[in-house]
Amino acid sequence: MKTTLAKRITAMRIFSFSSIALALFLAFSPQIADAGEPEYMELKYELNMAYEIKGKWDTSGVFVATDIEPLPKPRKPKLRGEIQKIDKKKKTITIFGTTIRIKDDTEFNSGDSATVGFGKLEVGQRVEVSCKVREGNKWKARSIKIKGVKKSNKIKGSITRVSIDGVAPDTIEIHGLLIILNRKTDVDEHSGLYEDIEKELFGDLSLDDANDVDDGFTYEDKILFTGKYRGSFRTVSEFDLTKAFDDDQFDTNPSLKVEATGFWSESVKSFTQLRVRKKYIISTDRTPQQSSQLDIQLVQAYMLFKDIGRSGVGLQIGRQDFDEPREWLFDEYLDAVRIYYYGKAPLIVEAAFIKAVEPLKEKFRDWTDLYASVSWRFDKRSRASAYVLKRSDRSIRNREPVWFGLRYYGRPKEYLRPWAELSILRGEDKGLPQRAYAIDFGATFISAKSVYHPSFTIGYAIGSGDKTGADNESNKFRQTSYEDNVAVFGGVAALRYYGEALNPELSNIKILTLGVGVHPLPDASVDFVYHSYKQHEIDNDLTDSELLDPPAKPLGQSDDLGWGLDIKVASPKIWDHVRLRWTTAIFSPGEAFGPRQETALLHKINWDYEF
Repeated sequence: MKTTLAKRITAMRIFSFSSIALALFLAFSPQIADAGEPEYMELKYELNMAYEIKGKWDTSGVFVATDIEPLPKPRKPKLRGEIQKIDKKKKTITIFGTTIRIKDDTEFNSGDSATVGFGKLEVGQRVEVSCKVREGNKWKARSIKIKGVKKSNKIKGSITRVSIDGVAPDTIEIHGLLIILNRKTDVDEHSGLYEDIEKELFGDLSLDDANDVDDGFTYEDKILFTGKYRGSFRTVSEFDLTKAFDDDQFDTNPSLKVEATGFWSESVKSFTQLRVRKKYIISTDRTPQQSSQLDIQLVQAYMLFKDIGRSGVGLQIGRQDFDEPREWLFDEYLDAVRIYYYGKAPLIVEAAFIKAVEPLKEKFRDWTDLYASVSWRFDKRSRASAYVLKRSDRSIRNREPVWFGLRYYGRPKEYLRPWAELSILRGEDKGLPQRAYAIDFGATFISAKSVYHPSFTIGYAIGSGDKTGADNESNKFRQTSYEDNVAVFGGVAALRYYGEALNPELSNIKILTLGVGVHPLPDASVDFVYHSYKQHEIDNDLTDSELLDPPAKPLGQSDDLGWGLDIKVASPKIWDHVRLRWTTAIFSPGEAFGPRQETALLHKINWDYEF
C-alpha cells in the first residue's frame, strides 16, 4: 500500500524536497501518532460509495481531508476550489492537481446575464465544477459555476480506489484524484444520516443542483430533464380457472415518462412528470376488447420547500407520488399538501392532507384522507413507524375507515432484511362499525459473502374476514386502495409479494410465502417464490385478485384457495440504461373453487430504458 502511494505521488509529479518530506512523515507517522484508530476508520469504504470531502490542497501536491461524510448514492464528481492552471491551447483547467477539459457544450453559470466562457476564466479564480470522467481518468466539465462560490474547498464523488488500514498514509481516490485521510479528519455521520433522510423523502430533489444527478440533460444547473420508457409483453391463460370459456390474452403496454426537475435554490425545488401510454390487445379470446385510447396524463406536478429556515421542515404541495419501500399503504399519484419534520434526525414526522382535484382514478374523487406518521431511523437502512390514516367518503357507500398501524422494515445486519406490519381497521362501513386487523411479517436472509449471494425468504400475512351470518359489525380487513404490494426480496427486481398471478388484496386471506434466490451476476438475479393461500373465514368472495370473477369465484365451501409459484429473472443493466425482467407465474386453485381446477398461467417480459 505504501509503495502504491509512492507511485501515485510520483505520478502526480511531486518532485520537490517538501514533497519527499511529507511522504516520509506520513509513512512513519504511526510511530508518533496517538493511540487508537483514527476516527475515519468508523466509516465503511467500498468502491462506488459516495462521499463529501472538505479539506485543503497541500503544497506537496495532495488533497488533505479535514472533514468527510458519506452520501446516500453514487455521484458524478464535483470540485470546488481555485483554478491552479489554465492551458488555453488545450482548453483545460487544473483544480486540485486534476486536469479538466472544457468543451463547447460545457455550461457556464455566472448567476447573472453576463457573457461567460472559457476565455473569462483566470488562475486563482474560485469555481465549482461538475464533471464527467471518461476511461483513463479523463475529466470533462459538464458545468462551471463562477459566481457566488463558497470559500471552502470541497470534493464530492464516488470513490474508485481505496487504500485504508488505519496506518498512515490512508488514501481514497476519485478517478485519480488522491485524497489523504489523517487523524485530524473529522467524520460527520449525522450529516450523512440527515442527507440520507432527505434523499429518502425527496429523491433527487434533495440534491444541490441539476448536475448532481447522474442521468439526464441539464440547463444552467437549474433544470434537469430526464425520461423513462417502459414496455411489456404479457400473456395470460385460464384466469377463469376453467376450459369451458376461452380467456387467453396477449397484450403490450408501452409507457413513456418525461420529467423536468427544477433546482431553483438550495431549498426550493419543483418536479413535473408527464406520462404517455397506450395498451394494445394483440390477441384475445375474451369478449371482444379493443386497444385503449392514447392516454396522456400529468401524473406529477408539485413544489418542494426543503429544510425551511434550516429547521428540518419540508413542505410539498401538488400532485405527487406517495410511495414507500413495501408499497403496503401507498403507491399512487395523489393531490396533497404534505409536511415533514426531520430536524431531530433520526426522528421523522410526516402529515398529509389528501384531496382529489382531478384524480387519475375515478374512485379517488369522493375521498378525503388525513395521514400522519412518526418514524425512527435506527440506521440508514432500518426504521420503525406508527401511523394513522383517516378517510372521509362522500359517495353513497359512505365508507369511513380509519387505519392505525405499526411497522418495521430494514436491514439491521448485512445478512438480514426483516419486515413487520400490524394494522387495525376501525371506523364505519355502510353504518356498520369496522373491527378488523391485518398482520404481515417475515424476513429475507442473504449470504452476501457466498458465491452467487443466495437468499432465503419466509413470510406470513393475514387479513381478517367476516364470519358467515349477519351481525352488527364488519370484521373484514381492507387495504387502503392506494397500495401496490410490491417489494424486493433478495434479488434486483421488485415483485408482487402476495403472488404475481393471483395478486390478492390482504383481505380475508392467509398467505404463507417461501422464496429462494441467487445472483448469477453481480447486477442480475433469479427469484423463486412459493405462496400458499387460505381464507381466514370461508366466503364466496376473493377481494381484488387478478382472476376473472365471474366465473373464477370461491364457492364458500372450503378455505383452501390454492397455491402459486413465481419465477422472476432480472438482467444486469445494459449500456447503463436498459434493464430486462422476465416473470413466469402460476396459480393452482384449491377446493374453494370446486370443479374449476385449471391452472392460471402468466408470462411477462418488461424492459426499462432510462435517459
